Amino acid sequence: MFGEAKRILGRDSIQIEFKGSLKALKEELLMKYPEIAPVLNISAFAVNKEYKKLEYELKGNETVAVIPPVGGG
Repeated sequence: MFGEAKRILGRDSIQIEFKGSLKALKEELLMKYPEIAPVLNISAFAVNKEYKKLEYELKGNETVAVIPPVGGG
């Protein structure tokens, strides 16, 4: 977790066992942590340090990063 999601949850990582699509993982995270919905819904996802689309299928033992949009100037 980075940025606002990290701030809201008060930690930088969540460890869960999961197999399925990133989209399904996102839905599971939304159910478990509804407080991060505003951030999660606009975030990108990376699997093992590579950006992936929500259709990507997780096989297990991967590291998934939730990357919120970056702003500033």
